[in-house]
Amino acid sequence: MTRSPSRFLLFAAIGVAVIVGGWVAGPRVEAVRPVVHLPTVPQDAQALTAFIDEEEAHAGPLRDDTRARIVWATPDSPHRTECSMVYLHGFSASQGEGGGLPAALARQFGCNLYLARLPGHGLAAPDAMAGLNAQTLADGAARALAIGNALGERTILIGTSTGGSLALLLASQVPERIGALVLWSPLVRERGNKLDLLFQPWGLWALRLLQNRGGAIVHKPSSSPVWASDLHVDGYRALAELTRGAMNARTFGAVTAPTFVGYYYRDEAHQDQTVSVAAIKGMAGALGTPADRKRVVDFPDAGTHVIPFPGLSQASAGVEAASADFLRTVVGLTPAAP
Repeated sequence: MTRSPSRFLLFAAIGVAVIVGGWVAGPRVEAVRPVVHLPTVPQDAQALTAFIDEEEAHAGPLRDDTRARIVWATPDSPHRTECSMVYLHGFSASQGEGGGLPAALARQFGCNLYLARLPGHGLAAPDAMAGLNAQTLADGAARALAIGNALGERTILIGTSTGGSLALLLASQVPERIGALVLWSPLVRERGNKLDLLFQPWGLWALRLLQNRGGAIVHKPSSSPVWASDLHVDGYRALAELTRGAMNARTFGAVTAPTFVGYYYRDEAHQDQTVSVAAIKGMAGALGTPADRKRVVDFPDAGTHVIPFPGLSQASAGVEAASADFLRTVVGLTPAAP
């Protein structure tokens, strides 16, 4: 008994429909606008230090020099100062990414400093970023801000790359808790829109196939212990959620704090290869901050995405000087007595 051509075509069409439907219905990353909730943290200096130390002790094995900590302006008599600074590092990085600049700025103006460790970061485990998402990152940044508020009357948020993204998010939702922003190479959009793949059906699985033959851990050689060399693909999902869900006109327009924006750009052939400079410029122009309260500075000699880090950047000293000048002349911070 032979099958009729029409019946064969019907079954073929059904098969194709099932395959296409399965692909279209496949899992994909969704843009997320995290909601900022500042937790309650101890206000007493000793209690706050103990609170941070206890949380870090239970975080799991940490890489060297990644533990979150407070740098007191007066170590012999820790107390709340007129200003505080919080450093938020970038994706896969740790506090050392700032290259000592946050500490130098804090010393210059007599501010207490909190060097944060974002969720999923600084840990020795290769799968440290498993389960990471945009809301988790936002929660970690909000915790850092709450600690910064406990450390000083006015809190300056300093962020590199993804730390800059999170600083913008915080400033848009809890503006009353932030005195100013210092953003170094902020991630508004990655260069080349490489994370767009994750918003396609089965995008996260495609990333695993392209980057690691289906494995969940992507290994990338690191130029310094400051950065992790093993990254779980969930970390990229978190970046995609955050950039597409929160790095937009709604967020930028709600930011009114004095803002410094610095990035590497010389010309089209010599510019930041990690984040989009065009997106940074667009963000700066869309801020709700008055024009006379923001500075946008390109550092043509930096030669790298991480402009504050002296091990990579040729403009580290210039970044420090420009940031300090902004804090002094625009924000109104007074240099500490020698």
